[in-house]
Amino acid sequence: MAGRSTRVAALAAFALLSTTAAAQQPPLTRTEPGHQPPVPPGGYQLPLAPPVTKFPLPPQYVVIRSTQDWRKAGKVDKDLSRACANREFTQLFPMQYRAIFQTDVLGVAFGHGTNLRDPKKRADRRKIYLFRNGDSTACVVLAMDNEDLRLLNDNPAAGDRQGPGAPPARPPAGGGYR
Repeated sequence: MAGRSTRVAALAAFALLSTTAAAQQPPLTRTEPGHQPPVPPGGYQLPLAPPVTKFPLPPQYVVIRSTQDWRKAGKVDKDLSRACANREFTQLFPMQYRAIFQTDVLGVAFGHGTNLRDPKKRADRRKIYLFRNGDSTACVVLAMDNEDLRLLNDNPAAGDRQGPGAPPARPPAGGGYR
C-alpha cells in the first residue's frame, strides 16, 4: 500500500509544479511586429489563380468561329428554346463545345447526341444546336444544318441504315448468320 500512496503523492506534486510553471509564463498575445518583411511598394503583383474546383473541368473545343452575327448562323427554334428554358433540352456540359461569333460565345450540342440532353427525343440528327444563355430561362436555341458527310450519306428515313454511324445489322429472326 505504501508504494501506491507514494506514486499518487508524486503525481500530485508533478501536476502542482507543472501548473505553477505554466502560470508564471506570460500569455501569448501576438507575434513580434518585425518578424516578417514589410510589403513592397505597390503591393504584390501576383497572377490570378484559376478557380478551385472539386473535379477537373472538361476540355473546351471551339467548333465554329465566325465574324458574322450569331443571329444569322441558324434559325431560332421557339419550341426547343421553350424546352431549354424548362431544362428539358440542354447541353450535358455547358460550353464544352463553343461557337464564337462577332460579339458572343454560344454553347454547341449536336443533334446526333454529342453534348446533348434530350429525354423527349426532339433533336434532329442532321442539325447542330447553338445555345445562347443556355443555363437560364432566357435560353435561345438556334438550329443549323450539320454538313458532316457521314451524316449526309446516312438516310434514316430509308429502312436500312448503311453508313459509318449506323449500328450493326441484326441477325435474321431464325437464328444467327450463316
